[in-house]
Amino acid sequence: MKLIEPTTKSRYTIEALARGLEVLSLFTAARPALSFNEIVEQLGLAKSTVFRILATLEQLGYLQQDVDTRRYRPGLQVFQLGFAALAGLEIQQLAHPYLERLAQQLNETVSMAVLEDLDIIYIDRIRNRAIVGIVLGVGSRLPAHSASPGKVLLAALPEPELLSRLARAELTRLTEHTLADRAALLAELAAIRQQGYALSDQELAIGLRGAAAPIYDRCRQAVAAINVSGPISSISAERLQHELRPAVVATAAQISRTLGYTPEET
Repeated sequence: MKLIEPTTKSRYTIEALARGLEVLSLFTAARPALSFNEIVEQLGLAKSTVFRILATLEQLGYLQQDVDTRRYRPGLQVFQLGFAALAGLEIQQLAHPYLERLAQQLNETVSMAVLEDLDIIYIDRIRNRAIVGIVLGVGSRLPAHSASPGKVLLAALPEPELLSRLARAELTRLTEHTLADRAALLAELAAIRQQGYALSDQELAIGLRGAAAPIYDRCRQAVAAINVSGPISSISAERLQHELRPAVVATAAQISRTLGYTPEET
């Protein structure tokens, strides 16, 4: 690999930095580890120069060397930079392809929402069917306790924060199935926290069922939730539990991993 020739726009380039980044770019999924001689051959630089570059990158945590094989691989600092870059992107951009795939898989409406105080706000939505009794789009706001994505996000809050928010919540009953009793809602949120998903059976609108799961970032914070919803004519209670629930949980886990989330070890 050869360094890019200088241009009038690159007269301020720091050559040592450019070479260090060039070393890091040698590592790929197909080549996760490289020996000293392989790096020298790829760069076409003197061994003494490559040695100094590798020593610097290793000291700063961007490379690590296996004590047995003596081969180099990217260090923790590289992964932290990658996660920081991902965090800087809109979560909607990262998650959208997963939502599209889930919508195609289930042939139902898939949404993503974030929690704002006592409400959820939809930030992405892929409609495959007309939703019964309610019209929602990106930017729509709903009481968090009335919808499955809101319930998983409430359940993810620290208990003192959850109690503080619910203390001033009106808990409006949107249908006869909406949980409007604080004690009953807290009990359901405790169960949701344990199981990692929420189900909704006509709580938001009569004739509408759905399942939701939280999305976590690399700090293990629930930053959004996704859900699948549709009419009871296509989503039986059995299908909700055995098809929609596992599909939405698996998709949320995939998006969480994309954001750098790793589950706590038990």
